[in-house]
Amino acid sequence: MSSVTGSASSPSTADMGDAISPFATISVKSHVPVTLELRSCNYTKWSTYFTAMCSKFGLLKHIDGTAAPNPITAAWAQNDCCVRTWLYGSVSESVLDFAMALDQTARELWVAIENHFNANKAPRSIYLSHEFHNINQGDLSVEEYGQKLKQAADHLRDVGEKVAESTLILNLLRGANPKFNTTCDFIAGTPNMTFATALDQLALKELRLANEASVIANTALVASPSPTGCGSACRLPSVLSDVPQQQQQQRRQQQPQQQRHPRRKRNGGGGGQ
Repeated sequence: MSSVTGSASSPSTADMGDAISPFATISVKSHVPVTLELRSCNYTKWSTYFTAMCSKFGLLKHIDGTAAPNPITAAWAQNDCCVRTWLYGSVSESVLDFAMALDQTARELWVAIENHFNANKAPRSIYLSHEFHNINQGDLSVEEYGQKLKQAADHLRDVGEKVAESTLILNLLRGANPKFNTTCDFIAGTPNMTFATALDQLALKELRLANEASVIANTALVASPSPTGCGSACRLPSVLSDVPQQQQQQRRQQQPQQQRHPRRKRNGGGGGQ
């Protein structure tokens, strides 16, 4: 990059005066919402965002291998610096530790990052393939389960192992919750099924099962017996339920008096005789 730097500071710089590149104030985070990490296996997603951003502003030539102009112009050098700054701002420091070097062009930095993530593809593909084929739904929702499978397939694609649509569907059916067995059989027997359509079928079944469970729960709640053994039809308002209790208390108070009065009558009858 020494030749680029030297040319950029040559008299051609004076041709621009104090002009600033229109790309200098653009925030990379507004266009590349993910940060490239060493351990996250998000290289494909990150590179897709980044190339789209460069294409949007007409700067893809700074990373796609297009030859730089000869001689280097001040405008080209300034735009290349903008693209390089975008790269710095969209990857983690751990990635830069492996890829960053002094006096790099944007293309050189891009290639260094690409090479680092393409290294050791064979051992990584074995590990990622094992992980992909052992994913099970468990307690995950259909949406979460499908997303997990898709991410694992993307990770395999990052190391050069593209997962076929049919393989993705079969792995989806293999690890699905047993309550979806009937739907899985339907999906397996449907020709030209796509992963997205299969996922929609499972999500629809999930919704139906949840609705059925809700109806059963509500029905059981209405039909459940009260503590006295009487159903919901025997329930009375609390005001009415207090009336029998008051009557019972009055009867208890009258019982001693009723028991004493008959004794007096018997005694009186005996005296008359």
